[in-house]
Amino acid sequence: MRARILTVATAVALMSCESPKQLGPGLLIEDLLPRVSNADGTIQAVLRTGPAPAGGTGNAATITGIGSVVNGGSSQVTVSAGQAYNTVIVAIPGFENYWELTLPGDVPAADVVVSMAPSLTASTFQIRYAVMSGGALGAYGTQNIRVTHVGTGDVQVSVSWTGASDVDLHVFDPSGEEVYYGNLTAASGGTLDLDSNPACSIDNVNNENIVWPVGQAPHGTYRVVVHYYDDCGVARSDYVVTVQMAGHDPKTFSGSFVGLNSANPPAEVGTFTY
Repeated sequence: MRARILTVATAVALMSCESPKQLGPGLLIEDLLPRVSNADGTIQAVLRTGPAPAGGTGNAATITGIGSVVNGGSSQVTVSAGQAYNTVIVAIPGFENYWELTLPGDVPAADVVVSMAPSLTASTFQIRYAVMSGGALGAYGTQNIRVTHVGTGDVQVSVSWTGASDVDLHVFDPSGEEVYYGNLTAASGGTLDLDSNPACSIDNVNNENIVWPVGQAPHGTYRVVVHYYDDCGVARSDYVVTVQMAGHDPKTFSGSFVGLNSANPPAEVGTFTY
């Protein structure tokens, strides 16, 4: 039977009933959200300084997607507004500065990946999204974010996903040893410290995390695989993998599992070198 792994911080976060906070003043959005991009990472948002623009009178943005994250992880959402647009504004109430993601053309909806800082300490907060077309900004839509706190270090790999399903994270260290639910800690120091929805025991955390603490991550090439252990009866699970390495910008990789888990082979996310 699969082990159920929840850090103490995770349990505390899950029991919290507090409402999403407005954080600030004097805080900068890039300290909380250091990177915003489109789904495949080919388009990076530009950081704009100063207060976020006031929302307009156009259609409010509708936000669907991942609302549960870990510090150092990412959320992927679909932003739509009932009209074509080419720009997405990402802001946090009470924070200075904002992100502006400009798309290559007008679209009715776009997938946006928002990466969280490893140092994130909030347990809940809000992100606001608005879309722009022809220079006119629509009204903001708001997404509530719940944070499960996990370990961070020289190397941190996490996965978040939509749907009440069981998605498993596997990371192979430079020696080839695999860290996953069946081998919680590698000889190199890598540890799976969060295992969510094990064997369809749904906890709604929808994140997993593997970390090598500061000073323990071996140098070399790591390999990341995401396994659809069980669909648990849901039709689709969209996922985003985040790789954090000390001294480097975060890397994200998005994908989807559709249909039965038996019809979805393990997804080879890729490799990275530390």
